[in-house]
Amino acid sequence: MKTAMKTILAAAFLMSTGSAIAQHTDSGHGQSHNKGRHHGPRRMQAMPMVEHLVRALHHLDLSDEQKESIHAVRQQLKSDVRPVMEEMKAGHTQLRDLVKAPEYDAAAVAELAAKEGELAAERLVMTSQALAEVRGYLTDEQRAELDKIALKRQHNRNEKRQRRSAEG
Repeated sequence: MKTAMKTILAAAFLMSTGSAIAQHTDSGHGQSHNKGRHHGPRRMQAMPMVEHLVRALHHLDLSDEQKESIHAVRQQLKSDVRPVMEEMKAGHTQLRDLVKAPEYDAAAVAELAAKEGELAAERLVMTSQALAEVRGYLTDEQRAELDKIALKRQHNRNEKRQRRSAEG
Protein backbone atom coordinates (compact mmCIF):
# COMPACT_ATOMS: atom_id res chain seq x y z
CA MET A 1 0.00 0.00 0.00
CA LYS A 2 2.87 2.37 0.71
CA THR A 3 4.16 1.94 -2.85
CA ALA A 4 0.72 2.65 -4.28
CA MET A 5 0.37 5.80 -2.18
CA LYS A 6 3.84 6.98 -3.19
CA THR A 7 2.97 6.37 -6.83
CA ILE A 8 -0.26 8.35 -6.52
CA LEU A 9 1.47 11.23 -4.77
CA ALA A 10 4.30 11.28 -7.31
CA ALA A 11 1.86 11.24 -10.22
CA ALA A 12 -0.28 13.96 -8.69
CA PHE A 13 2.76 16.11 -7.97
CA LEU A 14 4.24 15.69 -11.42
CA MET A 15 0.98 16.34 -13.17
CA SER A 16 0.10 19.40 -11.10
CA THR A 17 3.61 20.76 -11.48
CA GLY A 18 3.54 20.11 -15.21
CA SER A 19 0.34 22.02 -15.74
CA ALA A 20 1.35 24.84 -13.42
CA ILE A 21 4.76 25.30 -14.96
CA ALA A 22 4.42 24.62 -18.60
CA GLN A 23 1.12 25.77 -19.95
CA HIS A 24 2.60 28.95 -21.28
CA THR A 25 0.61 31.32 -23.37
CA ASP A 26 2.55 34.16 -24.88
CA SER A 27 0.59 37.25 -25.72
CA GLY A 28 3.61 39.36 -26.51
CA HIS A 29 3.97 42.79 -24.96
CA GLY A 30 1.72 44.39 -22.41
CA GLN A 31 1.05 41.17 -20.53
CA SER A 32 -0.31 41.85 -17.07
CA HIS A 33 1.25 40.06 -14.15
CA ASN A 34 -0.36 39.40 -10.80
CA LYS A 35 2.24 37.52 -8.79
CA GLY A 36 2.76 35.16 -11.73
CA ARG A 37 -0.93 34.43 -12.27
CA HIS A 38 -2.88 35.31 -15.36
CA HIS A 39 -6.61 35.73 -15.13
CA GLY A 40 -9.22 34.67 -17.60
CA PRO A 41 -10.36 31.34 -18.97
CA ARG A 42 -7.52 30.88 -21.47
CA ARG A 43 -4.70 32.18 -19.30
CA MET A 44 -2.47 29.70 -17.50
CA GLN A 45 0.50 30.27 -15.26
CA ALA A 46 3.55 30.61 -17.47
CA MET A 47 6.83 28.74 -17.25
CA PRO A 48 8.68 30.51 -14.42
CA MET A 49 12.14 30.37 -15.99
CA VAL A 50 10.85 31.93 -19.18
CA GLU A 51 8.75 34.54 -17.38
CA HIS A 52 11.63 35.63 -15.14
CA LEU A 53 13.89 36.01 -18.15
CA VAL A 54 11.27 37.96 -20.10
CA ARG A 55 10.72 40.36 -17.18
CA ALA A 56 14.46 40.82 -16.77
CA LEU A 57 14.92 41.46 -20.49
CA HIS A 58 12.65 44.50 -20.18
CA HIS A 59 15.37 46.07 -18.02
CA LEU A 60 18.00 45.68 -20.72
CA ASP A 61 18.54 48.00 -23.62
CA LEU A 62 17.86 45.50 -26.41
CA SER A 63 18.28 46.40 -30.04
CA ASP A 64 15.39 45.85 -32.42
CA GLU A 65 17.28 42.93 -33.93
CA GLN A 66 17.74 41.33 -30.49
CA LYS A 67 14.05 41.82 -29.72
CA GLU A 68 13.04 40.15 -32.98
CA SER A 69 15.43 37.23 -32.47
CA ILE A 70 14.30 36.69 -28.89
CA HIS A 71 10.65 36.92 -29.90
CA ALA A 72 11.26 34.26 -32.56
CA VAL A 73 12.87 31.96 -29.97
CA ARG A 74 9.91 32.42 -27.61
CA GLN A 75 7.42 31.72 -30.39
CA GLN A 76 9.32 28.59 -31.39
CA LEU A 77 9.41 27.41 -27.77
CA LYS A 78 5.68 27.99 -27.48
CA SER A 79 5.10 25.99 -30.64
CA ASP A 80 7.42 23.17 -29.55
CA VAL A 81 5.97 22.89 -26.03
CA ARG A 82 2.31 22.92 -27.10
CA PRO A 83 2.14 19.21 -28.16
CA VAL A 84 3.95 18.16 -24.99
CA MET A 85 1.46 20.10 -22.91
CA GLU A 86 -1.46 18.59 -24.77
CA GLU A 87 -0.09 15.15 -24.01
CA MET A 88 0.35 16.12 -20.35
CA LYS A 89 -3.22 17.38 -20.21
CA ALA A 90 -4.44 14.04 -21.60
CA GLY A 91 -2.45 12.31 -18.85
CA HIS A 92 -4.11 14.51 -16.23
CA THR A 93 -7.50 13.45 -17.54
CA GLN A 94 -6.49 9.79 -17.50
CA LEU A 95 -5.22 10.10 -13.92
CA ARG A 96 -8.46 11.75 -12.82
CA ASP A 97 -10.40 8.89 -14.40
CA LEU A 98 -8.14 6.29 -12.77
CA VAL A 99 -8.57 7.88 -9.35
CA LYS A 100 -12.36 7.85 -9.74
CA ALA A 101 -12.47 4.24 -11.00
CA PRO A 102 -14.09 1.65 -8.73
CA GLU A 103 -10.90 -0.43 -8.79
CA TYR A 104 -7.54 1.25 -8.29
CA ASP A 105 -5.03 0.34 -11.04
CA ALA A 106 -1.57 0.97 -9.57
CA ALA A 107 0.17 -0.18 -12.74
CA ALA A 108 -1.74 2.28 -14.90
CA VAL A 109 -1.02 5.13 -12.46
CA ALA A 110 2.67 4.19 -12.38
CA GLU A 111 2.73 4.16 -16.18
CA LEU A 112 1.14 7.62 -16.28
CA ALA A 113 3.64 8.90 -13.71
CA ALA A 114 6.55 7.58 -15.77
CA LYS A 115 5.17 9.20 -18.92
CA GLU A 116 4.65 12.48 -17.05
CA GLY A 117 8.28 12.39 -15.97
CA GLU A 118 9.42 11.87 -19.55
CA LEU A 119 7.27 14.74 -20.75
CA ALA A 120 8.49 17.03 -17.98
CA ALA A 121 12.09 16.20 -18.91
CA GLU A 122 11.36 16.89 -22.58
CA ARG A 123 9.79 20.23 -21.69
CA LEU A 124 12.76 21.13 -19.48
CA VAL A 125 15.23 20.38 -22.29
CA MET A 126 13.23 22.52 -24.74
CA THR A 127 13.02 25.39 -22.28
CA SER A 128 16.68 25.31 -21.30
CA GLN A 129 17.75 25.25 -24.97
CA ALA A 130 15.56 28.27 -25.68
CA LEU A 131 16.91 30.17 -22.67
CA ALA A 132 20.48 29.41 -23.70
CA GLU A 133 19.70 30.61 -27.22
CA VAL A 134 18.23 33.86 -25.87
CA ARG A 135 21.34 34.46 -23.75
CA GLY A 136 23.39 33.94 -26.91
CA TYR A 137 21.72 36.98 -28.49
CA LEU A 138 22.82 39.22 -25.62
CA THR A 139 26.06 41.16 -25.35
CA ASP A 140 28.50 40.41 -22.54
CA GLU A 141 27.30 43.54 -20.74
CA GLN A 142 23.65 42.54 -21.08
CA ARG A 143 24.40 39.03 -19.77
CA ALA A 144 26.22 40.56 -16.80
CA GLU A 145 23.24 42.82 -16.09
CA LEU A 146 20.88 39.86 -16.45
CA ASP A 147 22.98 37.93 -13.92
CA LYS A 148 22.81 40.90 -11.51
CA ILE A 149 19.02 40.97 -11.85
CA ALA A 150 18.87 37.23 -11.14
CA LEU A 151 21.05 37.60 -8.04
CA LYS A 152 18.91 40.45 -6.77
CA ARG A 153 15.77 38.37 -7.34
CA GLN A 154 17.31 35.43 -5.46
CA HIS A 155 18.33 37.71 -2.60
CA ASN A 156 14.78 39.11 -2.38
CA ARG A 157 13.30 35.60 -2.39
CA ASN A 158 15.66 34.54 0.41
CA GLU A 159 14.70 37.57 2.50
CA LYS A 160 11.02 36.84 1.95
CA ARG A 161 11.52 33.23 3.08
CA GLN A 162 13.38 34.38 6.18
CA ARG A 163 10.57 36.80 7.07
CA ARG A 164 7.99 34.05 6.65
CA SER A 165 10.03 31.70 8.82
CA ALA A 166 10.33 34.34 11.52
CA GLU A 167 6.57 35.00 11.40
CA GLY A 168 5.52 31.37 11.37
